[in-house]
Amino acid sequence: HRRSQEISGGKGNVIYRALLRESSLETIAHKARIAGKQLLAYGLLIEKGIRYKDELVVYNQWGKPALKNHPNIQYNISHCENCIACVISDTHAVGIDVEKVRKFNPYAAMRVCSPEELQRIYSAEDPNREFFRYWTLKESYIKAIGMGLSFAMRDVNFEIMPDGSIHSCFAGCSFLLLEDIEGFITAVCYKNIGEAVDNESFY
Repeated sequence: HRRSQEISGGKGNVIYRALLRESSLETIAHKARIAGKQLLAYGLLIEKGIRYKDELVVYNQWGKPALKNHPNIQYNISHCENCIACVISDTHAVGIDVEKVRKFNPYAAMRVCSPEELQRIYSAEDPNREFFRYWTLKESYIKAIGMGLSFAMRDVNFEIMPDGSIHSCFAGCSFLLLEDIEGFITAVCYKNIGEAVDNESFY
C-alpha cells in the first residue's frame, strides 16, 4: 500500500493505493478486480467499522454500486495495469480513476477532449501525461455522478492551472490529481462539497 497525508484547509486526509506485481494482462486484470474489493473492504472496516463481506451491494441503473444498509456511504474503486485505488466518503458523491501513463490514442483524444483541451495536450512538455491528466479527471467526474459512459466525456471540460489548481465546467465539484506514484496518475472527484477536501478517506 502507498500511504500519504494530504492537507487541505487544515484537515488531513489519508490516502492509500496499491501497486500489483507484473503479470499477464488477463491475470493482472483479474487480480486487480479482486484486490480493489479487498482494498475497499479494508478501508470500510478501518474508517467506518463496516464489514464489506457482510453487506448487500445494490446497483443503480448504470451499474454504480452502493451498500444497501448504509446509503450515506459513498465509494468508488478504480484499477489499471498494476495499480488499484478507491475512495470512501460519508458526506459526498465521489469518483476515482487511476491510469498508467502511456502513449495515448489521438482519435480517442478527439472524441473525449474539447478543442481547448487538445491544444493544451499537444503543446505540453509531455503530451501523454497531459492527456491522462484530463482523461482521469473526466472519468472521476463521470464515476462520481454514477452514469458511466452514458455521459459524454467531451462535455466534461477542465483547465489545469500552472499552480496545480483544477477548474471545471461543473459547479459544486472539486478535483484532486495525484502523481506521486511514478508512471501513474490518479484523479478524484468530490461532488457537492463545501470545502476542497473534507471527511474523505482514500485507499
